[in-house]
Parts: sequence; structure tokens; C-alpha cells
Amino acid sequence: MRNTKILIPNLFTTLNIFCGFLSIIHTGDDKFVLASWLIILAGILDVFDGQAARLTKTNSDFGVEFDSLADVISFGVAPSYLLYKVYFYQFNIIGIILSFLPLMCGGIRLARFNILFGGQEKTKFVGLPVPGAAVSFASFIIFNYHFMNELYLTRILIPQLVLVSMLMLSKVEYMVSPKLSFRHSRKNSVVIILLILSIVVLMFFPQKAFYPMIMLYILLGVLRYLFMILKNPDNGKAGDLI
Repeated sequence: MRNTKILIPNLFTTLNIFCGFLSIIHTGDDKFVLASWLIILAGILDVFDGQAARLTKTNSDFGVEFDSLADVISFGVAPSYLLYKVYFYQFNIIGIILSFLPLMCGGIRLARFNILFGGQEKTKFVGLPVPGAAVSFASFIIFNYHFMNELYLTRILIPQLVLVSMLMLSKVEYMVSPKLSFRHSRKNSVVIILLILSIVVLMFFPQKAFYPMIMLYILLGVLRYLFMILKNPDNGKAGDLI
């Protein structure tokens, strides 16, 4: 029975990789919006992967490594290649280096995450999760093409790229996906309600809402971290990056 159950989260992980692979193909064909949506779909499947493993109690070392491999492809290679093709190709070697940042930082982030947590259940993320970083880039492209049918907010792309990439290696803490139960804790219930409301908004305004919402999630983590430093300066002391 356990062997059957373990197939469920691994199926979501396989579909995650497939979406990343399709995103790379469509990026090569200059279908940037479709490629971006496939990265977001991979992010949704990544959430289902974790929830399925939790519900079926089938966490394993294989699942952890397989999930990390999927994340490198869907949230590292795919968005880096997408960013290069959609904008950074025009800057030659500088563009290649900038486009490489999400892949490099994402790979380091995943390696650190596996060493620190392995198959343990997480109560928080230390550093911006790699799928969140990838979705921020994908939703930025969707947002731009929805309003102007081109990449018009280019002035904020490089600052966003550097910030998001560095946040993956930072000590800024982010919430994990909530347990799907209103009985777990009051905080968990509030997060579930907010998540439901967010899903409703995204269903009605997907092109407009994804980018502002993911950036709000990212910036709230930074503001919370800065608040904690002001409250307790010892939290801001320099330490190992990874």
C-alpha cells in the first residue's frame, strides 16, 4: 500500500518537471507568455507534491532528491533561459551572467535546504523558496504582456532579478504552505482563509493579480525580517550565507 501511495507525490513531481521542460521548449519558440504560465503551473504542482507527501505520510530521501531535481529544471533552468530570451540576450556576456543568477542562487538554495532539513517537516523557509522566485519572474512577464504586449517595465527587471536572487540565499524567513485543516491552529486557519481569498482573486484576474501578489509575499518577508532586526539587533549579525 505504501508503494502505491508514494507514487502520488512523485507523479506531481514528474508533472512539475514536464511543465519545466515544456516551458523551455516554448521559450525557444519565443512563446514567452505560454512559457511563463507553464512555470507557474509547475509551481502549483510543486505545492500539490508537498501536500500529497504530507497527507499520505510518504516523505522519503528519494522524494526529496527528486523534488530538488524538478525544482532545478522548472524554477532554475526554465526561468533563467526565459529571462535571457525575453530581454537579457541583448547584453551579451553581461546578459548571460544576469540570466544565470536565478539558476545559480536557486541551486545553492536547494542544496542548503536539503542539508538543513532533508525529509523533515518544515515550519518555515529560510530564504525565499525557489518556486516563489521563479513565479515572480514568470508573472512579471505575463503582467507586462497582458497590458502592453511587450516587456515595458524593463527598468525594474534588473533590480528585481538581483533582489529575488539574493533573497534565495538570505536568512529572511517565509511561511510554508498551511496544513489543510482549520483545527491545527488559529494562525494556520487565518493563512488558509487568506490563501482561499488569494485563489479567488487569481481565478478572476490571473494576468493582473499574480505579479502584485507574489511581490507582496516577497516584500512582506523582507519587511518582517527588518522588523525583527530592529526588535532584536542580534538577529541581524552577520553569519554564514549558506
